[in-house]
Amino acid sequence: MKKIISILIILTIILSLNLFINSCAQPSEVATEEEVEFTTITEGVLTVGSEVAYPPFEYIEGEEFVGFDIDMAKEIAKKLGLKLEVINTAWDGIFPALIAHKFDIVISAVTITEDRDKELDFSDPYLDSDQSIATTEDSGIKAEADLEGKILGVQIGTTGELEAKRIADEIDVTEIKTYDDIFMAFEDLKAGRIDAIINDFPTSLEIVKENPGLVLAAKIKTGEQYGVVFAPDTPELLEAINEVLKEMKEDGTYDQIYNKWFAE
Repeated sequence: MKKIISILIILTIILSLNLFINSCAQPSEVATEEEVEFTTITEGVLTVGSEVAYPPFEYIEGEEFVGFDIDMAKEIAKKLGLKLEVINTAWDGIFPALIAHKFDIVISAVTITEDRDKELDFSDPYLDSDQSIATTEDSGIKAEADLEGKILGVQIGTTGELEAKRIADEIDVTEIKTYDDIFMAFEDLKAGRIDAIINDFPTSLEIVKENPGLVLAAKIKTGEQYGVVFAPDTPELLEAINEVLKEMKEDGTYDQIYNKWFAE
């Protein structure tokens, strides 16, 4: 009797071991797709470079960074299972800092261009944009042709500067003045030191709404698209964030963020 019981116990143990081994050999039912492995500069943290002076995409409210891009960064970090750290960085040094790995990515209303794509990598586009002409109510400027003989203000190193140069090639513009940030340009516009500003439409619209006496004279159709920016040696992170952007558009979180900032 003892021998029979011993045999049964042994058979039970063997059966349990076989079930355990087989269960370990089977792939998880939850992980239907292979996860992309990537690394970040600081373990468990997604570090984002951004020039936090460009509403409604990124700006400071009280002591907080807020805006469309900030909310996008929060959701991306959340879906990657990471904490978010945003580093406020001057525009003219933001791309060299990215290449030097001062942060993992840049999210800062960055237009995807051929020249930038030669040195940097971009995610799939996440927002469409155009350029615009901002001026004062009494300037008489209604269209590009009215910029002849005028002084234009632009933020240095932006597609607004490129567009201003294009305009200057076609008509006789007196001068193109460059500024380190767009708010400095708008201060000069209000003071009468420049006649108009060429800049991204959504940001100029936001600033004009907060400044009586300023208007958007025209939208300049350029068909620009914004993308998340990566150092060229981080393809795994690029792939992972592209997957997140796709998921955000499919599950509705992108629309929620977009409607929060651009519903009007």
